[in-house]
Amino acid sequence: MVRLGAAPFLDPPEGIHAEIAWEMLRGAGWITPHLNGVPYFDKPPLPYWLMAAAFAWLGPTEAAARLVSALAAVAVAVLTALIGARLASARVGLIAGLMVAANLEVFLFGRMVKPDMLFVACILLGLYGFILAYLGGGRWPLLLFYAGLGLAVLAKDFLGALGPLAIVALFLWLTREGGSWRQWAPLSAILLLIVIAVPWHVLVEAQYRGFLWYMVVDNHLLNVARQRVFPDEDVPLSTLEFLGVTALGFFPWVLALPLAAARVVRRRPWTTPEGRVWMLLALWTIGILGVFALSPFKLPHYGLPAFPAMALLVAKVWDEAIERPAGAPRSFSLLAPALLATAVVAGAAVGGWLGWLRVSPEAVALADVSARNMAAQGHTVTTDFLAQFRPLFGPIAGIFLVTTAALAVAAWRRLPLLGLGALLAAMIAFLPLTVEGLTLFAKSRSVRPMTDAIQFRIRPADVLAHEGAIENSASALLRLDRRVQIVNGRQSNLAFGSTFPEARPLFWNTAALAHAWAGDRRVFLLSAATPIRSVVRELPAGRVHLLVEGGSRRLYSNRP
Repeated sequence: MVRLGAAPFLDPPEGIHAEIAWEMLRGAGWITPHLNGVPYFDKPPLPYWLMAAAFAWLGPTEAAARLVSALAAVAVAVLTALIGARLASARVGLIAGLMVAANLEVFLFGRMVKPDMLFVACILLGLYGFILAYLGGGRWPLLLFYAGLGLAVLAKDFLGALGPLAIVALFLWLTREGGSWRQWAPLSAILLLIVIAVPWHVLVEAQYRGFLWYMVVDNHLLNVARQRVFPDEDVPLSTLEFLGVTALGFFPWVLALPLAAARVVRRRPWTTPEGRVWMLLALWTIGILGVFALSPFKLPHYGLPAFPAMALLVAKVWDEAIERPAGAPRSFSLLAPALLATAVVAGAAVGGWLGWLRVSPEAVALADVSARNMAAQGHTVTTDFLAQFRPLFGPIAGIFLVTTAALAVAAWRRLPLLGLGALLAAMIAFLPLTVEGLTLFAKSRSVRPMTDAIQFRIRPADVLAHEGAIENSASALLRLDRRVQIVNGRQSNLAFGSTFPEARPLFWNTAALAHAWAGDRRVFLLSAATPIRSVVRELPAGRVHLLVEGGSRRLYSNRP
């Protein structure tokens, strides 16, 4: 959790969530989240309640906003370790906890203002409860199971309950224990799930008719079918892209996943409850990754809920290799892929440091949803990533060259403990460098220079407008503390909210902007669009003045 405030807010996605929590604390109401005064229905309120509490304590800073995700990432690592210790041993739990913490995706999402890590923590809390109950812990862990699912619903969406319930139901059917369903779904636990998850949805539906249809049908069912009535800007990944990004995010532990899956299949884990739970973890991994791989709509982070189960499966394989006599063949099958992979990473880092490596905007767009959305709209990503990150490639190359040497010795001598230690040490040394990279990347996309320029110039009577979806620059709202007119920005997370009477005046089309632009009041327009695609083309050329450019944005005014 060190240096949570090092990077400015990354817009999108961070500013939108931070601003919603700040508006909630400032009087927008604790039931329905709002952004720029517009009702926001894409995510439930739990992340914003927690973030608002952090703001009340620490103020509306980057560190306070990221604290919720950081603590959730710690909770995910601790819960993974507890599950591993209960299923196998303290060593398996420790290895799994370190693996789930020491991978790129969990580490970065633990430092990002998004509800995803909190969502994963709630789901994992539920899974931990079910495992305790299944292993004879009594009925109280089932309350933990259903409470975790209820909190997951409030953290992100109802799939937080339906997905895990479906996987658990499949597991019980395969083990032929589903007939006694009352044992696994006691009335008290079901009521607890309902009490946690349902009231908020009912209250919002009572205030905003159609909310439940939007959240359940449009935002999920029609989204999967690519037939949304209120679409946002997100462009999904292909199946291969999703699996590739997930594998990269879980590097290097993903290299042992095939062996871990083979272990579960070969052992036929039916004889003991612990053995059957390992099969549940395999089903959990396959179910989550398989569903999203086959779904027409998926984003880079959709595989995150599978990471704890994958870490447990992989940790067990490494632990068994450590337990075998030195020189056992299994250890080489673990160490050889890791050796090859670290050598490739070291070579790529050397290439980047020397300027030989090239990274295309398309490659960046695989993991950066905003860049992907911009590319889909014809906007080019102009940031020279390698030029920005070149100072980091030297240390990265050093880390992975040393790791490659250690893995070579471990593979030669068949010492899996040395290999595992080398990989853990490499990730622990590498991940802080990603904080520096994220900081550089966030600064290249930060709206802060535009916000400073606006604050210096704007007066109370002036009008401030934003071209396109406001979530693309939402952190500006935190500092400007004023409403913004949204120009041609209905295709966004606020699409449904914009249909309600109190929100309609905040949305302008091109004609409305042109009318204000020609009026007596000074108008500022903040835009992330390239000039050739911007609304400024429709305005009188003599009255369009470019004031500032930076952070992939431009600030225009109708007066010089």
